[in-house]
Amino acid sequence: MATYLEPQARLAIYAQGEFGKKHAKTAEGVIRYGRNPIAAVIDKELSGKSVRDAVGLNCDAPIVSSVGDSLQHKPTALLLGTAWTGGKLPPQWRRDIIDALESGMDIVNGLHDFLENDEEIASIAKRLNRRLFDVRKPPMPLPVGAGLAKDLKQHVVLTVGTDCSVGKMTASLELDAEARQRGKKSRFVATGQTGIMICGQGIAIDRVIGDFMAGATEQMVLEAAKEHDYVFVEGQGSLSHPGFSGVSLALIHGSAPKTMILVTKATKTNICELPLPLPSLTTTIKANEHMASLLRPSKVVGIAMNTWGMSKEDADRAIAKAREETGLPCQDPVRDGVKELFDAIIANEENTK
Repeated sequence: MATYLEPQARLAIYAQGEFGKKHAKTAEGVIRYGRNPIAAVIDKELSGKSVRDAVGLNCDAPIVSSVGDSLQHKPTALLLGTAWTGGKLPPQWRRDIIDALESGMDIVNGLHDFLENDEEIASIAKRLNRRLFDVRKPPMPLPVGAGLAKDLKQHVVLTVGTDCSVGKMTASLELDAEARQRGKKSRFVATGQTGIMICGQGIAIDRVIGDFMAGATEQMVLEAAKEHDYVFVEGQGSLSHPGFSGVSLALIHGSAPKTMILVTKATKTNICELPLPLPSLTTTIKANEHMASLLRPSKVVGIAMNTWGMSKEDADRAIAKAREETGLPCQDPVRDGVKELFDAIIANEENTK
């Protein structure tokens, strides 16, 4: 699994020009759920505000305009907090990354472009004895999936989506927290860069060679199940997304879930920015249940709906519509919690014994 920072490392989160926008989900996820203290967020457009004032998260860390301005808050690592489609390193970031290294910071990088492969940045880090954490870099060797998770007695729950970037990680983390609150032995399995930054371990499945994606998932699930009764696997992409469906299928077959939670975003009408309409909830449920059944039967037992940016009235209407369409419980994990969804998981467990 990926190695990561110590829990006490203080983060300066780099989200220049993007904090509070759609590409900054890594920044917001780490602030909301991460184990590391937040020293500051770097975004000159919002400089002078606090995180709480800017985006409403429960964090009073200041927003500053530059790496240099963050130093007064004593960060020990710079975390690159935006996630771009394709994961390329923007050339305008290079100077700020080098400044952070020269200021004594390690770098946490979730992009597909690995900093350790960048000759200039890697040489500076080596000279200054600073660490580069390319969290998307998969460990090797990895196994080919063999369907081993289908025989687990532990309750493996996978979040699946109508699209990418709808809140699968958030739903998984909230379900894991709910399980712990109920006294269950539970574990969150991170399968993407943000999840790894939050919990400190995991494998970014979208960076794994295709032959080993399911095997990497299987390996993590089997390890998590050794000491936990509930294993919540973070979903990625969607079976309906033409670019990311392979990762979604690998997670289904690698985790062999007993139960699935479907995650959707109420305001979405198309798959990402593509001219492809979003499939209905019932269509998506049937597709995921069918693909899972090729290894072992699995039911979608609830809907986690992302209603970010909606009024309470509009959110309530969207949730009620989803309940009516599917006959399943539906909650926004952030607004409403996940008690009904967890109750549905428990009920399904009882029905399948």
